[in-house]
Amino acid sequence: MKRQNTKEKILEKSIDLFYECGFVKGSIRELAKRFGMTNSVIYNHFTNKDEILFTIIKNAGDKTIAKLDDVIKKYDDPEECLKQMISSMLYLFSASVMRKEIAIFIDELYQLPEDLREICNKQHRHIFDLFQGKIFELKRKNPINPINEKVATFGILGAILWVYHWYRESGLLSIEEIADELIKLLFDGLMKADKPIDNKQERKPKK
Repeated sequence: MKRQNTKEKILEKSIDLFYECGFVKGSIRELAKRFGMTNSVIYNHFTNKDEILFTIIKNAGDKTIAKLDDVIKKYDDPEECLKQMISSMLYLFSASVMRKEIAIFIDELYQLPEDLREICNKQHRHIFDLFQGKIFELKRKNPINPINEKVATFGILGAILWVYHWYRESGLLSIEEIADELIKLLFDGLMKADKPIDNKQERKPKK
């Protein structure tokens, strides 16, 4: 238990370090300094800095996929499910630690060795497939504009992931308000003009 707690604390400090300084500049020496222990303590838990980065990125991917899977299980209607998937991705940003993990997941992936990078790329593709699959399902059941599903998926994910660059808890808009506005914007382009868009429903996934 103590070993596991130490490993989790190393990951917490590493997330802060890589988020603030970037992976390249965030050294093991600086990490040990922040952790208040020697380099050897870190190497007792991780082979190298690559393994630390891989663990952070994979954990972020696992949490994101688990959240999306949970939403998909809860909502049968493809339109409402897609809206809830968008909201769920955005709500992850409302937790400062998770926002840092997602930033590292997106920005530092290319730093990993090819074999580890491919594992995380599969997570990226899986997230993409979940959204694209829901758009295909929506297209079968509802009239939508003649938009290429892959382009639509890239557009939705691009809009969601860009939020992490500028969202601040102290900002003028709450994450719920941002979710509502983004959903309205995205669905205005996705749905047929003669189909009214319900943007007043509670977007937060049911617990």
